[in-house]
Amino acid sequence: MHKLFFWLTVIAILGFGPAWAQPDDQSATHTEDLYRIQTLRAAPGKLQSLIELNQQLAEAGFYRAAGSPPPFIGRHSQGDHWDLILIHPMRSYADYYAADQLARRQAAQLKHASLLTQLAAVTAFREDVFAYGPSLARLTSQFADHDFLHIEIFHALAGKQAELLRQRKMENTYLKGVQRTVNEIFVMHAGGDADVMTIGFYPSLQAYAKPHSMAEEQRDQVARQAGFKSLDDISYYLRALIAAHHDTLASVVR
Repeated sequence: MHKLFFWLTVIAILGFGPAWAQPDDQSATHTEDLYRIQTLRAAPGKLQSLIELNQQLAEAGFYRAAGSPPPFIGRHSQGDHWDLILIHPMRSYADYYAADQLARRQAAQLKHASLLTQLAAVTAFREDVFAYGPSLARLTSQFADHDFLHIEIFHALAGKQAELLRQRKMENTYLKGVQRTVNEIFVMHAGGDADVMTIGFYPSLQAYAKPHSMAEEQRDQVARQAGFKSLDDISYYLRALIAAHHDTLASVVR
């Protein structure tokens, strides 16, 4: 019985994400690649050091030595309690935890132990979660072409995870229909209590805050075509599915 439980656990961890998040007829982009999403809060007065040390890790070749791309980094400007969000590409659990990759990471950690120790010393809080998101190629392009992020992290009500994911896809259909920025969708798999995260990529804060150019009547029609009861129902429906959510504005750290 214990062996059966062990292998069921391994299958769940190495699988393709939560059962409620399997691809449907609208979009499968959220299950293309696996990421480790890390949020960091600096020790008091150490935000600049936190940013610089993360940049130095990449410049010193830590990620290259570890056999993985450097993380995408966003700096919080308002909304949540963390200072930096780092999105580490993993491809898959099988790739990330392969014996040769583990050996490369361990060697890189030993080689760059001093920088890692300094980084830990200026970090007051850290949380790591694993999530399936868009392809690495797509995410790389988004971070290269944009400077401003709108990040939302959602906690679904019990039994509403799949419906929440459906709502986020419906909203993307609406956003595309009204010629607004479509959000990248991440489905949380392990390590935290959130269920879905979305990131909207913009050239600037001004682009994010730009008012609609389409009349309200037209937007209402697009919302209905996307599956909502009305334009107002977009937010009402979302609120009926979540226990909480974090809404954050951030800038890309190069």
